[in-house]
Amino acid sequence: MSSRIIQVGLLATYLRELVETNTFLQDVWVEGEVSSYTVPGSGHAYFAIKDEAAAVDCVMWKQTRLRQSFQPRVGDKIVVHGGATVYEKNSRFQIKADVILPAGAGILQLQLEQLKQRLDTEGLFDPSRKRTLPPFPNRIGVVTSATGAVWHDIVQVVERRFPLVELVLAPATVQGEQAPDSVVAAIQRLQHEDVELILVARGGGSAEDLWAFNDERIARAVFASRVAVISAIGHETDTTVIDLVADVRAPTPSAAAEMMVPDISALQAFARDLERRCFQLTHFAIDRRRRETADLHHRLTLMSPATQLAAMRALLTAERFRMRTSSIRAVERYAHAIERSVASLAALDPAALLQRGYAHVTMQPSGEPVRRAGMLNTGDHLRATFADGSIRATVDDIDAMPVRIV
Repeated sequence: MSSRIIQVGLLATYLRELVETNTFLQDVWVEGEVSSYTVPGSGHAYFAIKDEAAAVDCVMWKQTRLRQSFQPRVGDKIVVHGGATVYEKNSRFQIKADVILPAGAGILQLQLEQLKQRLDTEGLFDPSRKRTLPPFPNRIGVVTSATGAVWHDIVQVVERRFPLVELVLAPATVQGEQAPDSVVAAIQRLQHEDVELILVARGGGSAEDLWAFNDERIARAVFASRVAVISAIGHETDTTVIDLVADVRAPTPSAAAEMMVPDISALQAFARDLERRCFQLTHFAIDRRRRETADLHHRLTLMSPATQLAAMRALLTAERFRMRTSSIRAVERYAHAIERSVASLAALDPAALLQRGYAHVTMQPSGEPVRRAGMLNTGDHLRATFADGSIRATVDDIDAMPVRIV
C-alpha cells in the first residue's frame, strides 16, 4: 500500500488552505444566475449561481447581508464579489460573498460597493462614532466652490437665521479628477482654523458629477476631522460615500445651512418666554418669602419677653379675678350656712320656748327636770322658770294620766 495515504479530513483542510492562500481566488468577481437562495434562522444567506457550464455555491454572513441594498431572488442575474474557500465538512467549494450587485451594474459601481464594504468593516460608517453638532457655533468652515450658487445660498440662509456666526470658506474643486485632492486639502486646511464645525457641500448633478465624493481619500479625511462634519452633496436622493462617513448628512446645501445654525428669531422668542417665566418664578418666590417672613415675625412676636410678660400679666389678672370671685362666693355660702345654723339654734333655744308660754319645771333641791307628772309626789318642792322669771311651788295634788306597763 502506498505510503502517501492521508486522511479525508487532512485532504479537506489542505484543499481549503490551498484555495484560501490563492490571491486571485480571494478577490474574485463572478457573474451568473441565482439558482437557489435561502436565509435560515441564523440570518446567513446561502445561495448558488450558475451559467451554462457550471454552478458555484455562495454564502453571505448575516451582518454583511443586512448591509446589502440589493437582495437577489432566484432567477436574477447578479455579480458576486468575495473570496473562495472550501467547506471541510463536505469538501464543497464556495464563495464567501461580501458584495452582491445586479448584473450590468458596471465596474465603477462594483468598485464602489467593494469600497463601501471595506470602509464599513473598518468602522468608518459606525453610528456610535458620529458626533453631535454644536448648538451655538461661533465659526463654521465651508468646503465648496467659491464661484457656485451653493456658497451664496449658504451665506443667505446663515445670515437670515443666525448672523452672529462667522463663515470660513475653504474653496475647493467639487467636480472632476482634481476634486478629491482639492476637497481633502480644504478639509485639512480647516483643521488648523478655529472652526467648530465643517460643511462639505455641492449642488445637484448627475452621478458622474458627484462621483468625486465617492473617493476613499475624502472619506478618510472626513473620518480624521477633529470637528464634526456635515455632508450636503447633490439632492436628497443622491447618496455618496462621504454621506456615510459624515457625522450628519443633509439632503441639500440649504438644508445643511439651516441645520448647522439655530434660528435667532426662535431664540429671541424663547428668551422672551424664559424672561417671562423667570419673572413669574421670582415674583412667586418673593411673595412666598414675604409670607414666610410675616409668619416668622408673628412667631417671634409671640416668643418675645414683652409678649410673654403681657400674657402672664393677663393670666395673673384673670386668676386674681377668679380667686376674688371664688372667695366672695365662698363667704356668701358660709354666711348663708351661719344664718341657717343661727335659725336652727334659735328654733332649739329653750328661751324661745319660754317666750311662747312654756315653763321649765325642776325638782328642788336636786334640780332634776320634771318631764312627766308621774315623777312627782305630794309635797315635792318645785321650781318653775318662765320667760320673765321663776317661782317656787309645792305639789298639793297629782292628777297624772294612767301609764300602761307591759
